[in-house]
Amino acid sequence: MVLAGVDQVIAGVHLAGSAAPERFAWKVAARSLSDVAAMAACPAGMVVAAALSPDIETEWANRFASELQRIGSMFECPLIGGDIAVLPAVGDSMVFSSTVLATPDPEAGHRLVLRSEARPGDLVCVSGEFGASLDSDGGGHHQEFMPRIDVARSLHRSLGNCLTSMIDVSDGLSSELSHLSRESKVRIVIEGERIPRRHDSKLEQALCDGEDYELCFTVSATAELPACIAEVPLTVIGRVEHGEGVFLDSSGDQAPLEASGWEHQTRPAARDSSDSEGGFR
Repeated sequence: MVLAGVDQVIAGVHLAGSAAPERFAWKVAARSLSDVAAMAACPAGMVVAAALSPDIETEWANRFASELQRIGSMFECPLIGGDIAVLPAVGDSMVFSSTVLATPDPEAGHRLVLRSEARPGDLVCVSGEFGASLDSDGGGHHQEFMPRIDVARSLHRSLGNCLTSMIDVSDGLSSELSHLSRESKVRIVIEGERIPRRHDSKLEQALCDGEDYELCFTVSATAELPACIAEVPLTVIGRVEHGEGVFLDSSGDQAPLEASGWEHQTRPAARDSSDSEGGFR
């Protein structure tokens, strides 16, 4: 079985157009690698396509390609092909696309971890921290995140079938929880105070900002969840129940949690990177 994860990076949307070529290479590859991590799979190779501005110099393109090759070596996911095109005019937004091919992990019995197998009684857990992924200058976690390939595979190898479902958090934690609830046909209850937050971000930011690229997963209540893997903390933030929807529990009072986050089909006009609640996505 061969798996594929594909993602795009658009200049001015996901990164500033003036970002270094290494930033573009990292983000376009890492986004697809994060998709592979969500299945606890093993990367095997990647192909990358780029539509470059006509004023991009050869040195820029070479640095972009060199960084892709370095990333491939880091994750045992070699760059095996791709394509480069030139946009019609200077000022057109550059577009980059990566497709990562992967295989099920033989050390976990070739099993894939899906979004659809969470069960009532499971615990809802996350890796890392959430919120404030974008700094005021446009930099920050969203362009420096580490795909959780090693964390996902270690979890799967140690917990086996007790790791019941998993998803990576790109569009916002509340949005990804909604995916898990809907595809597993269960009710998910989250305790807001348990969600680990980056840079003391507010709860709404932790739930809705997105671009965290952490793992959200469910485990059997009897599973022995380690406190961290590869120095990445793991935290229980809620539980799975019979029913449907996602709910936020605050001191015993539950309220529906709206699936709020990045909307690909209804993207608002680009915001200035100084906006503390948004900008490049």
